[in-house]
Amino acid sequence: MQHAICYISTATREFGNSEIEDLFNAWKERNKKEQIQGILLYSEGHFFQVLEGERTAVLALFNKINKDARHSGIIQVLGKDIQKGSLDGYITEHITSRNFSRPELIESYCESVKGMDSRTQQQIKAILDSFLDTQVL
Repeated sequence: MQHAICYISTATREFGNSEIEDLFNAWKERNKKEQIQGILLYSEGHFFQVLEGERTAVLALFNKINKDARHSGIIQVLGKDIQKGSLDGYITEHITSRNFSRPELIESYCESVKGMDSRTQQQIKAILDSFLDTQVL
């Protein structure tokens, strides 16, 4: 059975550009080995992630994420079995002030979840809208 989880969280410390890129690369490789696809965004000390794959693997990964000291305030906004996966690979991006509020980003990420049911797509789009348009002032 395929499963999808979407969550947001707050980093317990600020990550530098090269550090976050190194983490992204390590996570991409590990998730690829586990056959987990997803979207992972990091912006101004916050993470947004969609995980998709075999139910047991996704739940095990999310359990590890919940115990990871680099996160706090983890809020799961979606967790459900899905008929089929829709993501192809694992997309990561460090969102910086120069690429905030770009509607094409939301469209690009939403294109990645087109295979999910329409309600799930709408939920993910609403969360993405908020995540990408919220800046710390």
